[in-house]
Amino acid sequence: MANDYRLTTNDRKGYNSGVNAPTPPKPAADNKHQHHHSIYAAEATGLLLMAVLLLILTIIRYWRYIPWSAR
Repeated sequence: MANDYRLTTNDRKGYNSGVNAPTPPKPAADNKHQHHHSIYAAEATGLLLMAVLLLILTIIRYWRYIPWSAR
């Protein structure tokens, strides 16, 4: 282990030298209603639209094979 040339954690050229130092968390707001990003609603809406479109295309494709008189 005498030829161990790995850099120590005190060196600026270490493994994580390009990574920013962690910042302390922001203080929590006093209001109980925190803002939720609209991207989550858009993602859910997009998934629902894709599911409905897939259902419509499936029904169109197999319309004549669906036994409508079956009970």
